[in-house]
Amino acid sequence: MNLQGHLLYIDITQICGIGCAFCMYSDKHKSGMSMELSTLARENLSALINAADVKRISISGEGEPLNNAKVFHEILRLSEGGKCFEFITSGFLPHDKMVDFYETTNRIVLRNGDTCNIRLSADSNHIEKVKWRAHGLSLDYLRTRRPAGLSFSFRSIDTDRDFTRDYLVSELARWGIHAIIEHHNALEDVLIADVEHFNIDYKNLVYPAPGTPAGYLNLYDYIKAIEGKVNKRFTFGSLNPSPLANGMDLTVKPNGDVYLYGIESQRLGNIHFNHVRWEHLASYVRETPLVRALYTQPLTDLLARFDNMEPVQSILAKANNPYWLVKELANHDGLLEQLVPA
Repeated sequence: MNLQGHLLYIDITQICGIGCAFCMYSDKHKSGMSMELSTLARENLSALINAADVKRISISGEGEPLNNAKVFHEILRLSEGGKCFEFITSGFLPHDKMVDFYETTNRIVLRNGDTCNIRLSADSNHIEKVKWRAHGLSLDYLRTRRPAGLSFSFRSIDTDRDFTRDYLVSELARWGIHAIIEHHNALEDVLIADVEHFNIDYKNLVYPAPGTPAGYLNLYDYIKAIEGKVNKRFTFGSLNPSPLANGMDLTVKPNGDVYLYGIESQRLGNIHFNHVRWEHLASYVRETPLVRALYTQPLTDLLARFDNMEPVQSILAKANNPYWLVKELANHDGLLEQLVPA
């Protein structure tokens, strides 16, 4: 079982004041915690970040990561160079503060020889709740300051993709930036401003509420779209385009707990108390029947054993995301284990 091209997610806060209706972490936002880095946490994150097989380090949160920008910049400073970071945000800060954040981030990654992509949420759930919108500001900052270490992209969970498209084009026009959007595939558009291209990634809406407009993909259509994007069957782990082998997806929570992304019924340690290394995690993936099955067997093949079985069919109809699906199956005794081939 070959594992290469790992993705490291670090959730640095649970604090958020935006209040998106779809958010699965809203119960944690008012009383939740933000990550702090102990000596052992720094040692663990440094080892995870600087491993040769890590393709990207994605910084986000169970809240808005700008609420813990200090720790984000501390994490950037752990890099020994040549790494691709990503920061996923609503960009809610006043514009002068947002520019200060970009300047500090750019300065750190340039000093280390890294890059950082800023992924800005651009859907109706975020836009209607954010006073200081960073989309036009960010591309204006890019064309006027030319920060060599930063790039920008956009993300959306809208069922109505025309909202995202129309919003970005009109918002950029307010900044004197002419943009057009080209459809790329079921999960991606490309925004073209002058000669520069910016990705727009669409994520599937999880647990659509009653009355949600049509347009979101069901679970199987979403998996099919992902398979078309990477040209291979969908399994868990970090999907790399064919013919590359897949890697591990690792999530570090604000309290330091470590999980394989989407398989969060099995805690693997804590960066404040345990030594966490990729080689130990790879052994766990290979030797644990459930994880090995999820990492090696196409998910739709595993789900076929649940045909016409309740309550699984109800869960499948609501989750609309393979990673949330496994979380839901874990809440029902015995269901998750049935994914393991006999």
